[in-house]
Amino acid sequence: MEIILGKPARVGKTYAPVGQCIYCGAKEWSEERSRKLGDEHVVPEGLGGRIILPEASCKRCEEITSNFELEWLRGAYYTVRVQKGLGKKKKRAPRFVNLQVRKNGKTIWQPVPIEKYPAMAVTLVFDKPDILSDCAPVEKRLSGGVAIGTLPSFGQLLRPYWPENEVSWVPPRNTATSEHLGRMLAKIAHSYTVAEIGVDGFKPFLKDIVLGDDTRCLGHYVGGTRDIPQAIDDVYDVKLTIVKSTANREYLMVTIRLLSDVQGMPEYWVVVGEPSNGGSA
Repeated sequence: MEIILGKPARVGKTYAPVGQCIYCGAKEWSEERSRKLGDEHVVPEGLGGRIILPEASCKRCEEITSNFELEWLRGAYYTVRVQKGLGKKKKRAPRFVNLQVRKNGKTIWQPVPIEKYPAMAVTLVFDKPDILSDCAPVEKRLSGGVAIGTLPSFGQLLRPYWPENEVSWVPPRNTATSEHLGRMLAKIAHSYTVAEIGVDGFKPFLKDIVLGDDTRCLGHYVGGTRDIPQAIDDVYDVKLTIVKSTANREYLMVTIRLLSDVQGMPEYWVVVGEPSNGGSA
């Protein structure tokens, strides 16, 4: 059973200021510098995120969340999001991405302008979070299958290199892991829930996961579906829902689609916590 709370997130919205870090509770940006808390982009700005939660993150937590987001933004999602023009608009030097081409028995690395690169987003698909089956939390690595999202221009840009040659794709950064992705999804889900129902509106499950203090049971709360949905017009899709587990326990869950206008990108399910009676809508 799934009940959607309100409407799906608008692609662009600024909420009321929070006044405390939504991850650690700090009331100041840092001890060394007096300034207001940082604004939190629920979906990373590099993925087109324009849902903003003002005064919601301290300096330390900003650095933590930025580090794991960049693993995917500058890795597997990089070429697709750059070709789509997502992220900060600033003048840059020409950018090239290496394409590994095997031709006549020889392997060469061919630098290709990023605008002409046959871009794909290679990401992960997961099964539903274990908590929905009322399993006890167990320590295990977040794992699943692979999903590939491609832009309509993919075939045309690939044509100069294939089928005469073997082609391999290597992202500019290849250190991204399932844990980085899981923590990014947890951060999106937690911050969106705070935006919608307030910091006191639920008992949160994900703070330690976001901050990296305890990620041992990541798959207990973060998962998804292996059924790939059709692409939509919006670049992302976020919804806050109430779901019931097998044993009829009620949880708050956020469904997340990133690069959702790219065919082949999956849907993620993140159980963020339990409802409480002290929330603010």
